Amino acid sequence: MIRTLFYLGFFSKKHLDNSSGLVCKNAGWTLLETICVSLIIGILAAWAIPNMMEGIQKRKAQSALSQLKGTLQEAQRNSIKMGKECRVSINTNENGYATHSVTIADSTYAGCLSQEVTFPGLTVTENLPNTTKIRFSYKGNTTNIGTIVVGSPNARTKYCLVVSNLLGIMRSGVYDESRTSDKCQSSF
Repeated sequence: MIRTLFYLGFFSKKHLDNSSGLVCKNAGWTLLETICVSLIIGILAAWAIPNMMEGIQKRKAQSALSQLKGTLQEAQRNSIKMGKECRVSINTNENGYATHSVTIADSTYAGCLSQEVTFPGLTVTENLPNTTKIRFSYKGNTTNIGTIVVGSPNARTKYCLVVSNLLGIMRSGVYDESRTSDKCQSSF
């Protein structure tokens, strides 16, 4: 093994003992070299860890948006399948970071969703009319139009879901607050 490392250039000839082929005892690292390597590793870690944590929060918000879209599409499919109206509520909290959820509006809409979906640790805001209830008719159409924004308090990027009027088409993307007209851009 040591001879292989020698041939690869990890050791010079002065570090090898010709008789046994072993590394001499004085071929270790100095304290100064150890401190320099530790300092470089510390600087790289201080730079990489916050970026990694923000990436984790962004993926958590993307996952929540996909789950929200899937839940609304499930309610839409179930309204068509059952031939009756379905209403789901998006329960948001104005103070920010409490647990948000998507549930059926009340017991008369049983069967519209298989389960309640929660989004712990994320911010969910919306501008839907009719007190955050989304109504799907027996044909899957909706009379609601609005945008639902999902984000993490620790990440700069927010994601959005736009529910269209009449047909009930949903579009998701990245939420850009700097734009004046269409703030939900269809790419992420």
